Amino acid sequence: MLEKIKKSLVGLFFMLLVCASGVAQSGHKIEINIANYSSSELIFAHEFLNRYPVLDTLRAISPGKFIHTTDKVLDAGVYMAVLLPENEFVSFVVDVDDQHFTVEADASNLYQPTKFTDSKYNSIYIDYVQFSNNQVNALNAINERLREEADPTTGTKLRSQFTSKLKELSTQRDAFIAKAPNSLVAQLIRMELETPVPSYEGTEEEIINRKYAFRIDHYFDHIDLTDERLLNSEALFNKVFFYLEQLVPQTIPSINGHIDQVLQMMKPGGKNFKFFLDHIMLEYASSDFIGMDAVYVHVVEEYYGKGKAPWVKEEDLEEMIEDVRMRKPLLLGNSAPKIDMELQDGTPISLYDVEAPVTLLYLWQPNCSHCKASMPYMKSFWDKYKGTGLKIFAGCTKVGEKTADCWKYIEENGLSEWINTVDTDLSSRFVQKYMAEKTPKLFLLDAEKNIILKDFNADQLEEILPALIETDRLSMPGTIDKSE
Repeated sequence: MLEKIKKSLVGLFFMLLVCASGVAQSGHKIEINIANYSSSELIFAHEFLNRYPVLDTLRAISPGKFIHTTDKVLDAGVYMAVLLPENEFVSFVVDVDDQHFTVEADASNLYQPTKFTDSKYNSIYIDYVQFSNNQVNALNAINERLREEADPTTGTKLRSQFTSKLKELSTQRDAFIAKAPNSLVAQLIRMELETPVPSYEGTEEEIINRKYAFRIDHYFDHIDLTDERLLNSEALFNKVFFYLEQLVPQTIPSINGHIDQVLQMMKPGGKNFKFFLDHIMLEYASSDFIGMDAVYVHVVEEYYGKGKAPWVKEEDLEEMIEDVRMRKPLLLGNSAPKIDMELQDGTPISLYDVEAPVTLLYLWQPNCSHCKASMPYMKSFWDKYKGTGLKIFAGCTKVGEKTADCWKYIEENGLSEWINTVDTDLSSRFVQKYMAEKTPKLFLLDAEKNIILKDFNADQLEEILPALIETDRLSMPGTIDKSE
């Protein structure tokens, strides 16, 4: 009986040890030791898409020693210990099963490899990065020698060395991945993998085009775009937006189609889908590139408008859809919205009454500081290019009795050669149709009044018009008979 009790106690003691061990390893504990670091504070942050949210400001336990620990597990991702006041940082990887380790670095030399204790994966990643950097430096050195080498025999040897180094990099990369194939570290290394492009036959141009198409089609072969750990890594963000903004053809149909493909690979409804969809929408809504609002319109209509973004509040969704409704008629290539205005003597005139190979629609008001700043460029541009057949259709946004201010400004500034118009009672709703609540607004229209260009400044006209002349949309200055 006593023996049974002893065995039971031993078993109980063992279970308590296991439980105690489990408790000790719950949550996370990241110890960060920074030699030669004098500040008593350290910023604890992580990567998220292309941003770096701060999680905490750590206080030194002793000089250079900081600990971040709670009973909660950290989201897997790339984290940073940011040193003050220079904002230099040390990066490390936290994975779902790697949350208790020590990071060691030297503030006087952050370029030397960071050391890790008790981490499953960080040492693998540091070793890989160091190896990869060495290989890339060696490849660059060989490339540099190839550019300068005139001897064919030496050149052949150098190309052989280059191929050998490249193969070694590929082989070792696979070996590093094999050490922890399911880890976030392996996913980060896979970001650099590319499927070898096969050989093609045909003309030089055909071969180039087929290789380019293959690279686009196989760009994401080695990446699981549904892996939520990659949200907390700028590596995925950089790869996706390099693909969308630089690799694929930069036409609206191409960009829209490839956005759809990327989001489909992220699986609609998933966390990656949600955050990338929102970021893509915001990115193209505020793009500095003219015409990219067509991508924004596509994304809102295809995803938000069709209920594929249920996390968006109803009032925000309504505002977004209304914004797209206003923007869509103004997309490049669309017919400009019809507006019926009136001349100074009250004669009705429609924008579509204007016969010209190119019409510059200029919406302005006399007391607008930006409009006043644009006027010298507008006048200079008109004096130089009025002989090309181009016409300016200017709509002043003042209404009622205040339209008198428009005519006064036109007379004082010598703008009578333009087609100057107003809409006294706003019956044409031209301000709303052209989203001209803020002025000035400029649109270039072709002979059929399709929108060629928009959202540019008056000081850019001197750059734009020569291109229209080169494409035969306009005549050379002075070749139009003014009497006609």
